Amino acid sequence: MIGFAETFGAVLASFLIPTFIGLLVISAAARYLSPKYLAAFAIGLYLWFFSDTIGDASLLGVSEGFTGGALHVALWIVFAVGVALLFSLDRKMFVEGLEGADFGFAIPLLVAIAVGMHGFGEGAAVGGTAAVTTSSNLLDAFGGLSAGVAFILHKGLEPMMMGAAYWIYAKDHAGNAAGRVRDLCVLAVAFTLPGIIGGASAYYLVQAFPNIDFTYVFAFGLGTSIYAAMRLARPLFLGSGSKLESVKVAVLVVIGFTCLYLAALLHA
Repeated sequence: MIGFAETFGAVLASFLIPTFIGLLVISAAARYLSPKYLAAFAIGLYLWFFSDTIGDASLLGVSEGFTGGALHVALWIVFAVGVALLFSLDRKMFVEGLEGADFGFAIPLLVAIAVGMHGFGEGAAVGGTAAVTTSSNLLDAFGGLSAGVAFILHKGLEPMMMGAAYWIYAKDHAGNAAGRVRDLCVLAVAFTLPGIIGGASAYYLVQAFPNIDFTYVFAFGLGTSIYAAMRLARPLFLGSGSKLESVKVAVLVVIGFTCLYLAALLHA
């Protein structure tokens, strides 16, 4: 077993620091890329994020066919609740034209929550592993240096989705640099809080309930993340387009996807 203080400190650092760096990187990119291109890159990130998260959710139990019983049904239900919950909070999601984009800072905040919700399961994996491992080193218990680097890269790349949403929908929310820093801090907290709570609570939960299953948390996070995909896709269909622009969008989607794909290879 690794001590709670060491575990909690590792969770805080591995979630918060990469998140801030990721937000700073996407904010720097926003100075040179149009909202459509930011959205394309973020959609690329999301495509790998979705495939990764649905794997953590055991593909919603599809391998069980129709024999999974009540627990299989519950897995699908928490996914559906996640979808419905976030969609219900954005009343302008499907309003046509520019009015549908007029929801200000609430949109990137909802994207932060939508994407960050799966972090509870990731934090729980760290906290739960630390509570039962025989190793005295959290990095070794979690899979070694490459696994640690992969995790940090994921925590730096995933928040770029909410960062892109911020510069697409709420770039005028803050009047100065200090205001933007404050906005980014709020987004970072919204994104990382589920993971921090998951890490702290799972440390004790796995000791009391050794067979506890966090698959349902990932299923819920998978459902909430659908909101992020819908909001990030919207700018791709606004404004005029051309063949060259379509190619640029496609390239940025591939780049975003490849960034998280390469990070995942380190964990293989």
